[in-house]
Amino acid sequence: MSEPNAGSDVVSMKCRADRVDGGYVLNGNKMWCTNGPVANTLIVYAKTDTTAGSKGITAFIIEKEMPGFSTAQKLDKLGMRGSDTCELVFENCFVPKENVLGQEGKGVYVLMSGLDLERL
Repeated sequence: MSEPNAGSDVVSMKCRADRVDGGYVLNGNKMWCTNGPVANTLIVYAKTDTTAGSKGITAFIIEKEMPGFSTAQKLDKLGMRGSDTCELVFENCFVPKENVLGQEGKGVYVLMSGLDLERL
């Protein structure tokens, strides 16, 4: 969920998902993604409506082999060196509509449900 210029302020994210025939095209970056370099499947949040605040965020299931998706440099950390961390890059990455997790515009609910479980 974190981005280079927004940190963990989800509403300030710049990663966009523009609706196209059959799905969405994602453009943007995500930072400090734990296990990003080794993951085959990821959940990514992007804005589908830039005017709707938190109600304009949608969750997507991203597969490692999707064209337009890549991982950038592995990031060094002070702790937790047992898990790799990297930046995720989306450059005109097509995501089929079947890969929307939940509903369009309801990504914050998906995000919060995961964070609530992590707090237990």
